[in-house]
Amino acid sequence: MSFGMRIWGADGALELDENSFTVRVIYSGLVPRSGSGRSVDIVVPGVVPLNHSAVCVPVGGYPTDAQFPSAIGFTASIGAGFVRVYFGNPNSGPVGTTTQRLIVTRYR
Repeated sequence: MSFGMRIWGADGALELDENSFTVRVIYSGLVPRSGSGRSVDIVVPGVVPLNHSAVCVPVGGYPTDAQFPSAIGFTASIGAGFVRVYFGNPNSGPVGTTTQRLIVTRYR
């Protein structure tokens, strides 16, 4: 091993090393509903669809009744160097109005 970290358990068995599957949060930020469009692009340097994922989660009160625009979840899509956040369904339908947190992770 030229670089990295290894972790052994109390029994002396190797539990984590440089070849283990790991997930790391590389971006976390609030995404408010903005403008009149259906989406917004957020620049995240180095992000690619091959080994990154993104999800939007509500940060405030989130009603369970889908009749309210505030109950509509945002949809995140990874591009090369950016994440596109749709304010609801990417293709059609109503858009959400509640600020949500975008979490982008890198996995291996």
